[in-house]
Amino acid sequence: MFFKNLFKNKIPNVYSKTDGLSKVEYFEKYQLKELFNLLHQAEELLEEISSKNSNTDFLNFKNVFIEEIYELEGENIADFTNIWNWFQTDKEWNQFTALSGKEIGLKILNITTNWKIDDDFIPRFKISLENEYGIILEKQKENNFGIIRWDTPKEVDEENWIGMFETFKKMGGKIINQNHQFKYINDDGSLKNKI
Repeated sequence: MFFKNLFKNKIPNVYSKTDGLSKVEYFEKYQLKELFNLLHQAEELLEEISSKNSNTDFLNFKNVFIEEIYELEGENIADFTNIWNWFQTDKEWNQFTALSGKEIGLKILNITTNWKIDDDFIPRFKISLENEYGIILEKQKENNFGIIRWDTPKEVDEENWIGMFETFKKMGGKIINQNHQFKYINDDGSLKNKI
């Protein structure tokens, strides 16, 4: 059974997405049953492709991917960050499966993005805090994001929130509509018009 001890821990855990949720609510909120079904379908596709593709990089990815699925199924609190990373548009899944994996890849990316939004900063996502708006830059430190470029006319108006996502949320920070139009900055964090 997935996450067999997940709901036994009574000590609040900042990282835990289970606080206040029953097991059923947790699985429904993050679509975990559907996600694992999709991951096993992805595994089958990789096995099928491997009968025709003996590229070393592909075979290494396939083996690491399959190992990750089975480790995740046995985890008390699973971390889907690796899966989320592999299914980004320009990452391993799309590179190795091309069109044959596009549909399943998008479904997995959508589910893991919804999971990730509750857990950490995601690059290129628009956010707000205390009536100020900004974007999470692609800048990272030790594979972690959280550098916010605020929507101001300043040449550089960045703030480092790496590792402080829970604090950000507790202070009222949130992900906003991704169609939000900034006044001073572009969607990559650069100034619209240099003053």
